[in-house]
Amino acid sequence: MYRLNLPKHSLEEFFDDLLKGRHNNEKNNFIVTRLSNIKSDLVDAEKQYISLAEERLLHTIPVQKIINIPDIAKLSDGIPRSILDWEIEKVYSNYLVDTPGSQKVGREVYESILSNTYYNLCPYCSHREVKTVDHYLPKTKFLSFAITPVNLLPCCSDCNKDKLDNHELDAKKMLIHPYFEETRHIKWLKCEVKENLWPITFTYEVATDFQDSVLKSRINYQFNLLNLGKLYADNAAREFNYRVKSLIREYNANPSNKALEFINDNLESYSSENANSWQTNMFEALKSSKWFIEEALPNVQAYYQK
Repeated sequence: MYRLNLPKHSLEEFFDDLLKGRHNNEKNNFIVTRLSNIKSDLVDAEKQYISLAEERLLHTIPVQKIINIPDIAKLSDGIPRSILDWEIEKVYSNYLVDTPGSQKVGREVYESILSNTYYNLCPYCSHREVKTVDHYLPKTKFLSFAITPVNLLPCCSDCNKDKLDNHELDAKKMLIHPYFEETRHIKWLKCEVKENLWPITFTYEVATDFQDSVLKSRINYQFNLLNLGKLYADNAAREFNYRVKSLIREYNANPSNKALEFINDNLESYSSENANSWQTNMFEALKSSKWFIEEALPNVQAYYQK
């Protein structure tokens, strides 16, 4: 979980260009005409979204599965006065996502969202590579935000799949919003070495010793929904296996130091970047585990090089 810069584009800036050159006929029920008549409503909704997100109040936005066109809009007979969920999904897919290499503004916006990352890491899990774009509020339930940039987040395929359209209007079950929230100031992740278990195995959970109960609940919800405990534990087990030769070398060079210089160097390196990374917490767990330092460490070489 890490903070992203706000998107470079606002809906108001590119909406008109998004509709240029698009088919607008009886076959698609004059979708461009209908979209043009809800522009001001979508722009107002975008502003409301930003205001509520800044106050952690996005859970107060009601579900919306249809967009009604304002009564003051003058439409020809036969043109529907609403936009349905399947229609707005097509607008997202065809107008915004478009196709790779497209020179249209929608694809430009989409690409800018994809690239708005920290070293291409998914902001939900802070580990896997960004492959797609996720709707923070699902587009099937919140139609007015289907093409709104502040509702669109770069995301890895696994987090996107695990999240799907999962959403509850509950203040304690809102995922951390990467555009509006920062969690680095809170030590929310905890790792432990499982004692008397070989190979060296780690467990991860959300820490319990920070004060904001709503934030704690939200982090727990995201942690469990996206299976971050298993992801981090698997990563840590692999990382330990990769580092074991260096660990053994450091231990054998000075057994009385118990490889603490090696552990501390890695801990300092990772914690200076992110105190909540699984790597930081892995080395913290190794350092704080009396079983690992006193009992396991002298036997690591025999186990891993047998």
